[in-house]
Amino acid sequence: MRLWTLLTAAALSLPLALPARAADKPLTREALVAVLKTEQVWCSGWRAQDQSCEDIALSELQGDKVRQVSRYRMSTEPNLEMVVRETVSIEGDALCSTFRFNDLEILVLVDDEPAPVEQAAPILAILAQSMAHLEGKKSCEAYVQDDATGDLKASVTLDGEAAPEFDSIYRLIKPDTRILLRPVFKDEDEPTAV
Repeated sequence: MRLWTLLTAAALSLPLALPARAADKPLTREALVAVLKTEQVWCSGWRAQDQSCEDIALSELQGDKVRQVSRYRMSTEPNLEMVVRETVSIEGDALCSTFRFNDLEILVLVDDEPAPVEQAAPILAILAQSMAHLEGKKSCEAYVQDDATGDLKASVTLDGEAAPEFDSIYRLIKPDTRILLRPVFKDEDEPTAV
């Protein structure tokens, strides 16, 4: 499961998904692999009026593993973003991993530049603390594809139990599309281009 899904839901305590409609199709393992091979950008929280996302991710298929790189904007003042790299496994028809904060590669950006260690360290400490209750839990994300939009609706389990507070919806977007990134913590709603 993606870090930004965990972080957004944990920090904001908001349910993120809509129930699947009867016409939607669960993705099989083969269909999931086919989607991953398209190398599209996974956009969470798509907003059509300004073509913006709450966060974005790219996935690279490596056998039964998937290397994910996600980016999300924490705030506008200061302009604070994070780039997170993680590896998950394809298990059946889902993407799964055991959450270990120290296994994540997290780069804190301030105004599109890597933050100095003294600035990044407290941000990472707060992030680790906010997610400590997830440490060691196995998360799996299975998908249903909306026939009308092509969006992927993710259903999450933690240690085999449904965790709807972490469910999400992803819009698949071509990599060369200009996408605006909205802040997770909404002091203001002005997006930034990525």
